[in-house]
Amino acid sequence: MTAVHPAPVAETRRWQVGARAVFFGILLVVFAVYFQIALGMEWRTAAGRIGPGFFPRLIGAVGIVLTLVALVRSVRRVEAETETGPSTGTGTDGPDLGRHPRTMAIVVAASAALAAAFTVLGALVAGALFLLGCLWLLNREHPVLNAVLGVGLAVGLYLLFQTLLNAGLPAGVLPF
Repeated sequence: MTAVHPAPVAETRRWQVGARAVFFGILLVVFAVYFQIALGMEWRTAAGRIGPGFFPRLIGAVGIVLTLVALVRSVRRVEAETETGPSTGTGTDGPDLGRHPRTMAIVVAASAALAAAFTVLGALVAGALFLLGCLWLLNREHPVLNAVLGVGLAVGLYLLFQTLLNAGLPAGVLPF
């Protein structure tokens, strides 16, 4: 007579840390250090303009919140995958970020050109050219919409930063 041993019970973990969770944890630490440095900077100048610490504080706070949300979702995703089995690879997990390297390289080059031309051409002209170029590359089917968005968004951002926030953007080739 042989002894019957029960099958081992699979251990279920409440929290399982995957590669995404580790990445978001490291990113959270980076944003926390960045935010701490930003808190040491003045957020207003003596002239009443926004100071050098305003946007770093904003970016740090938003980065921390978004990274925390992504961290919690990545831990929950690992829990859901262990309960329902591994992903089937149908593409519903998220975008395939490696499918358009040429387009990404063009947008990165356009961003570098924007940074180089920002003070020479001015914020309004350089921003409009950048937006028009990127929109033409990504959405050729709607040229009128691209023109309205490119010029309208550039003008709107210029008015926001120049008049409302008094940020002092470069005028460049424009006389004002």
